[in-house]
Amino acid sequence: MPKLTEKASDIMEEQDREQAKRRELAARIMILARDQLMISMRFLDRALFRMPMVPTDTVATYGVDGRTVFFNTDHVLRSFQQEKNRCERAFLHMIFHCIFSHPFQYEKLDRACWDLACDVAVEKTILDLQLAEVRLDDDKKRLRELKRIEADIPILTAERIYRFLLDKPEKAEMYLQLAELFAQDDHLHWIPKKETDAADRTGDTLTTDTRTAMVGCHEADRGEDGEQADDIDEALVGQTQDDWADVSQHAKLDIETFSKEQGFGSGSLLWNLQEALREKYDYGEFLKKFAVLGEEMHINDDEFDYIYYTYGLKLYENMPLVELLEYRENKRIREFVIALDTSGSCQGATVEKFLRKTYDILKNTESYFQRVNIHIIQCDSKIQQDVKVTTDEEFDAYMQDVQLSGFGGTDFRPVFEYVDSLISRHEFYNLRGLIYFTDGKGTFPEHAPDYETAFVFIEDGFSIPDIPSWAIRLVLREDELY
Repeated sequence: MPKLTEKASDIMEEQDREQAKRRELAARIMILARDQLMISMRFLDRALFRMPMVPTDTVATYGVDGRTVFFNTDHVLRSFQQEKNRCERAFLHMIFHCIFSHPFQYEKLDRACWDLACDVAVEKTILDLQLAEVRLDDDKKRLRELKRIEADIPILTAERIYRFLLDKPEKAEMYLQLAELFAQDDHLHWIPKKETDAADRTGDTLTTDTRTAMVGCHEADRGEDGEQADDIDEALVGQTQDDWADVSQHAKLDIETFSKEQGFGSGSLLWNLQEALREKYDYGEFLKKFAVLGEEMHINDDEFDYIYYTYGLKLYENMPLVELLEYRENKRIREFVIALDTSGSCQGATVEKFLRKTYDILKNTESYFQRVNIHIIQCDSKIQQDVKVTTDEEFDAYMQDVQLSGFGGTDFRPVFEYVDSLISRHEFYNLRGLIYFTDGKGTFPEHAPDYETAFVFIEDGFSIPDIPSWAIRLVLREDELY
């Protein structure tokens, strides 16, 4: 019996040694993949060396969460044996997920659509780079499918693909069947853990098993003399979205130089980086900049002194020393102009979404006076329509039957001339501002008006024109109008 126990123990020890060897070999393959990418893509230096690589059974292939790169030992060995470039491709795929900020907004999104959108955007970027080090045998099939997707979505960033999938459910059902073709990693670690599980989160407090695995991985990264050959940058470990934005900005600046030197296409890479680095705007806060000070008939409890009031009642019997203030100053949008560019390149549903969004903000009781004076002007190269709105009911009636007219060329000057004529006829007494929704392809006035003006553009993948120095420029994405 003791001999059988000893034999079983020897078998288990042998299995453990074998597994340790397999894990060490997989770790070496991952390190090799990272180093090969560094040679050909030096602009990704900060991204490639900022995360430890950890073998784990929690993913079937690979995974990343912004703090750690995870890999399945068996999958790494199997895929490397089948096709050497697969590990490099997966590593680059995960790095692009991070610098494009894909893992950091997962909780609020439709996960199936976001998974596909992110994988398609990343694979399109990688294929555009045309790097031999990451080329795979089945890339021809991906290129065919990408061409089909581009017919629907000309610029393939994750955000644009995701919005298309949500807006076109019938197309989404078809494209979701391609998920396996474009996936190179699991997105399991993108799912935010509950606060109760925070202690187990990699990068905050590592579990014992994970620490042990990391030690094994780092051993593979040492030279024959036992010295550390090429480890991760320890100062960068545990950093996530805000820190990845710095990495993305660094990569973007380097890419613009590197692509010129090497002559490879970087279009998709730059589009995705611009999307990741794009400043997010709160349209509601922006609109409040046009608020004006005005008096509204309302008891002002904040500025009323009850001491003098009650003292007067007591001293003079029902004769207060002060009266209640029947007004208070509030920032409210009272007089406003909304100009809608209905030229051929700025029309349809997008204009209506903008108007609805603006209306919803104005309708908030903390945003404008009980009665307002808002002019909604449709224009292209001339004034097509002017609708005056003074109440919620009039605005509702207008929105129920919005008829856009014009669709000619764009000239901004007639709107400003028309608004100036309204002011001269005393249609406005205290016009705070004009917000012009447009594609920007028109003639601007030479001189600044007497009121604030903002030009609002919808980012459509093409360059946004410069505007006069006296105007405010705001670029929104279409999904920010929802």
